[in-house]
Order: sequence, then C-alpha cells, then structure tokens
Amino acid sequence: MSFPCDHCGGSRLATLPIQIACGLSLLAQSVPFGSETQPDVIRAIDAAERYRETNLAGYSVVEHYTISNGHFSMPAEVIVQTTYKRISGKTYEVLSRSGPSILKNRVMDRILEEEAKMSRGSVREQSLITSANYEMHLIGEQNIGDTSCLALELVPRVKSPHLLRGKVWVDSRSKVVIRIEGQPLVGESFFAGQPEVVRDYAPVDGISLAQRSHAISSGLIQGKTAITIIYDNYVVDRVPTP
Repeated sequence: MSFPCDHCGGSRLATLPIQIACGLSLLAQSVPFGSETQPDVIRAIDAAERYRETNLAGYSVVEHYTISNGHFSMPAEVIVQTTYKRISGKTYEVLSRSGPSILKNRVMDRILEEEAKMSRGSVREQSLITSANYEMHLIGEQNIGDTSCLALELVPRVKSPHLLRGKVWVDSRSKVVIRIEGQPLVGESFFAGQPEVVRDYAPVDGISLAQRSHAISSGLIQGKTAITIIYDNYVVDRVPTP
C-alpha cells in the first residue's frame, strides 16, 4: 500500500512506514515542546552556537587522554596542555606520555594533528552544530544528569569526518549543547571504520565547552580501539564587551 507524499519528494510514492515517518516529522515541526516548535528550537541552537563563537576569544585546558587497543595489554596515558585562540586554532604541549609506544606516540600525534586541523578557519565553521551543517529533527525530551534537555536527530548535510550522524541533546532553556553522539559518515584517519562518538559539554564562565569525549571503533586487523578524553582546569578568555 502506498500514498503520494510531497514531503518525501513530490510525485514519488512512499511506502506506508515512510509515510508515517514523514507525518511524525511534520508533527514535530508543528507540535510545541512547551511553547516552542521545531523551527523555534533550531533557531535557538544556531543562536547559542553563534554566541559561543562570537564571545570565545580563546581558552587553555588540560586534556587527559586514555588510548586502548585490543592488541596491547595496557592503555596509553597522555596529558596535554592545550591552548585555543580564535585566529590560530589549537596548539599543544605534551606534558607526559606512558604506555605502548605506538599508542602514546604515533596514534596520539595523529589525534592532535586532526584536532588542530578541526579547530581552524572554515573546518571549525563546518563542524559546528548548526542548521547550516545539519538537518535537525526534534524527537523528544530527556534529562542528561540533572539537566532537562531536548533531543534532536542530526543528519549531516555533507560527508565529513567532523560531522556525526546521530543525536544531540540541548539544554531546554538555553539551547546550548549538553551531549552529542553518533558516527561520522566518513571514518577518522586514525580509526579503522567509523567510530561511535559520545561527547559531553557544560558551561564554563558562560561558554559551553567539552568536558568528556569517548570514541570507540573496531577493525578486523587493528582490533578494538577506544579513546577517552577528560578536560580539566579550563581558563576561558572572553571577547571584551564594547
């Protein structure tokens, strides 16, 4: 059984399950969560991301990396002092390394190289959680810890290792990102396959910044690889108020 569905592509025919999904998508746009509809929420998310990008001049943070792989009996532990500046992006000072050499050196250096690239210019702009980079669909409400959140499905508008297909949770009031999870449509260069990524955020001096990131991937040859980053001791540099 099929029905014509303009929302699914004009004159194309959609099966009944797809028709139902389209109806639910349209319903999410029109039915308010509290007093807000889906377009209201998406505009507020865009505004929250613009606020961070406009007001964040830079920061420093200590990043604690744990890198494990099924071929090694112990993980690598690396501590990095990271400095971010709006114009130049991220720079790193490695404070300590321990564990298997290939993990603490070769893999770690590739991670820092990718992170630095992602922090600069158009690459950073194209990795933000905004409607310019993602199609967003409001799917419900859920608490993350003690924070009341709205949950949205994320579909990247382009294939990129810096964009995730998955979900985002935003604070119900401020619309800042609290958690994002999913898979990149293109695998990261230091992973085998497409990793599962979960990243948690929290406000620091009024700016939403990463608190914990975890990525895990499995490959036939490389085995299971997991990377966890804990972010400590932020010092935030805000743009001066005129």
